[in-house]
Amino acid sequence: MQFTITINQVKALEWGLNSQQALLFSFVYECPSWARPIKTDNGIFFALSKAKIVEELPLLTDKPDTAYRLLKGLETAGLIELSHTSNISLFRLTEKAKEWNRKLDGSEKYPTSEACEGRKKIRSTSEKSPSKVGKISEQGRKKIRGGSEKFPTNQGTSNQGTNQVTSNQEKQGANAPGKSPKFDPLTAKPENVSVEVWADWCQHRKEIHKPLTAKSCEQQAKALANHPAPDSVLALSISNGWTGIFPDKAVIPAPPPTSRHSGFDTRDYKAGTKENANGTFRL
Repeated sequence: MQFTITINQVKALEWGLNSQQALLFSFVYECPSWARPIKTDNGIFFALSKAKIVEELPLLTDKPDTAYRLLKGLETAGLIELSHTSNISLFRLTEKAKEWNRKLDGSEKYPTSEACEGRKKIRSTSEKSPSKVGKISEQGRKKIRGGSEKFPTNQGTSNQGTNQVTSNQEKQGANAPGKSPKFDPLTAKPENVSVEVWADWCQHRKEIHKPLTAKSCEQQAKALANHPAPDSVLALSISNGWTGIFPDKAVIPAPPPTSRHSGFDTRDYKAGTKENANGTFRL
């Protein structure tokens, strides 16, 4: 969840944005600094799923459909361009949107050159002609340092204890175990999940900045252990941009119908008949 959102109220009013749209655009404006760029036929876009918006902006909405409706509103306002792949929504800022944080009125955030020059003159004057108080203070510090060097305290103190502690710390550091290797979720695939679907699931969690951990892989393997369609469970979470899995929501494929022309080899055709002397049977 993003802790702080800064809204430019002047631009929000100028562009006719309501509070929800302004809150969402403030978040979207910063996304190119961390979102994954996607190259398309129309240029570079950035990946931004509806689930990511719900996760980062819980104060805005908890419904992916509402998040997408607000994105469409920003597109209508001419601030973003939307596109999509089979699994995730894409966006990029328009030239109009890039004016969100630009101020050219000489305020403190963007000081004018005249104000900058004024501060430079103040700093320059103070460095060339410091006050007398500063000189006296500096001289006092020099006297204190000089006195402490001529008459140091604890002259009989030895640094053997310090050296011994340092030596022990170095030995402990040399014998300390190395860092554990980084966990790779691809190696924790549940037995009943296909390699392709599990790889897609690991990549999806990485793209939404919620990589799988060893513990989460263990829990998901237990949840999918007896499920008749584990691949469908993961595919559903990927298509909806979810961070978790929901086995009860997955559609279980129906079993193939039983053929009417099967089972002849196990049927008892002699049941209910009597055998004749010539080896034939009668009812």
